[in-house]
Amino acid sequence: MSEGGAIFTSLFRSRLHKFKFRQLKEFGIGATLLFCVINASVAGHAETSDEDNVYLDASVDLSSFGNPAERAAKLNPPVSDPVHAAGMLEAQELARKIGITNSYMTCPDGFQRYFDENGDMVRDQLVPDRSAYVDVDGIKLNPEDNNINKTFMKYASHGRRALAYDKSSHYLEVWANGEMVKSYMVTSGAAEGDKQKQGDYKTPVGYFYVYGKKVSDSLKEEICLNYPNIEDAKRGLKTGLIGKSTYDEIVSANRSMQKPSGGTALGGGIEVHGNGELMDATRGCVGVENGWIKEIYEVMQVGDRVYIVE
Repeated sequence: MSEGGAIFTSLFRSRLHKFKFRQLKEFGIGATLLFCVINASVAGHAETSDEDNVYLDASVDLSSFGNPAERAAKLNPPVSDPVHAAGMLEAQELARKIGITNSYMTCPDGFQRYFDENGDMVRDQLVPDRSAYVDVDGIKLNPEDNNINKTFMKYASHGRRALAYDKSSHYLEVWANGEMVKSYMVTSGAAEGDKQKQGDYKTPVGYFYVYGKKVSDSLKEEICLNYPNIEDAKRGLKTGLIGKSTYDEIVSANRSMQKPSGGTALGGGIEVHGNGELMDATRGCVGVENGWIKEIYEVMQVGDRVYIVE
């Protein structure tokens, strides 16, 4: 069994044990439990004690059938363009015929696609040198064609540092004192879309601050972000994912620029960290190549801003 499989198996057994323990308790305090369930429902709480565990990012095995990351990716897959898909099939046939390996090829439909050492088209991931991202149809995306608002970033980085990350192009910029100083190609959550709840494997979209920094063996340098932020808390309260008391706690932590609770149904534990894969494979964090995360870590400080768009 892989390291990732062992971790997920251990986690499953732990939750199974907790479930059995709850069942035993129900026999003795059924009426009390029923009262608690009704009371929680009325209060609008839907909380969980399981915070998104970023340390599983370093051991997710996407080749394992049915693992949580794979299931999340299948539920929220990238969208293929039918016209581009047709060109993809033609390009693969041509690349095999002329023996294209470890390089780009300008395909009959006019798009550039990358083919690996076996002549197979690389799809929906960074190319090996991390210079660009190729989409689900194998088309090379232009990193400069992104959704980052330069005007906003000049303001956001005035007198401090800031990160801007566009999930669609997989392009990340480092800003300082109103200027973009460096850029990188990185990856993020295994599932498409804005993060909604704990365990959905989505990277949140929004405006965040850095509340902490740390270094670990599994993820190298880690830059910790304040998800859920106030907007996330408002959404959670409105949809019933969290109750008013949890909302107030999250808002209070954000206003004092502290770590908000990650132990709610909204999830938490979102970071920009090392050991980034070539494909989107995290539980919601932004994954960066190990050499690059060192550079980013040295620049970014507690209180700096991070802007994530898609």
